[in-house]
Amino acid sequence: ANHADVVCVPENLVVAVGDESLVKYASITTIGAIALQGIRRAQLQLGETVCVMGLGLLGQITVELAKNAGCKVIGVDLLDDRLALAQSLGADHVFKADSESFEKDMAFLTGHKGVDCTLITAATPSSSIVQQAMEVTRRKGKVVIVGDVGLDLQRNPLYKKEIDVLISCSYGPGRYDASYE
Repeated sequence: ANHADVVCVPENLVVAVGDESLVKYASITTIGAIALQGIRRAQLQLGETVCVMGLGLLGQITVELAKNAGCKVIGVDLLDDRLALAQSLGADHVFKADSESFEKDMAFLTGHKGVDCTLITAATPSSSIVQQAMEVTRRKGKVVIVGDVGLDLQRNPLYKKEIDVLISCSYGPGRYDASYE
């Protein structure tokens, strides 16, 4: 998932692209694989309500994958253009993360139960996004951390709700395994 003109890649991680018109799309396959690994870690089920926090490229792909998996999808971000894009890609609802009514709106939308799973695809050194995810996730729900966020976790929401916190390791099985790579 390097973004550069020239990248040195181990031979097992290289695929030849025969059609030059597909090079643009092939260049972002790793980003898609990272989003897909987050979905795999979440073990989403048909009909679940999923919140995707952080709607950059990774979040947008995650929205599409969750929607295609048959989930009700809620997109959350700070930027209006990202919210609009997520809605155009299939998000059922979108919310601004810094809205004063965000948590109340989410509670109302989910019948005051919370979402089944929250996938965090944002990048920020702050831990506040993780705490916000805990607030909107239901009791015994899941929070999957895909993005690079602060992990100064508060125990109380985890303990009270018995939320499972999962980390998604890059793009899946074989990653960081020298014998595979």
